[in-house]
Amino acid sequence: MTRYLAFIAALALTATATISTVEAKKLTVTQRHDILSNRINSAQKAGNLTLKEANDLREDLADVCERQNRMKADNGGKLSYADITKIEKDLNGISNKIHKKHLSKRVD
Repeated sequence: MTRYLAFIAALALTATATISTVEAKKLTVTQRHDILSNRINSAQKAGNLTLKEANDLREDLADVCERQNRMKADNGGKLSYADITKIEKDLNGISNKIHKKHLSKRVD
């Protein structure tokens, strides 16, 4: 009986993790860009980012947007799957920078 309950609990946990992963995939690159921009603005207002840090992150986002526009221009107005993967990687890096700066402010 205990094995059965453990199995059910593990199955439920796996299903929950899968659902949250699938939901994260529904965001477009543009939506992620907007979300990150809002996170930067909120972190700056909350005092978790200085003006210089926020501006650096905004420049990073602008660079990604420029690269995205060049990729679209090179591919007939659409992004290839490889291009989307590259942009997502860059956006993940920016998201990690925001998170690290937020956490470092909490420690200080």
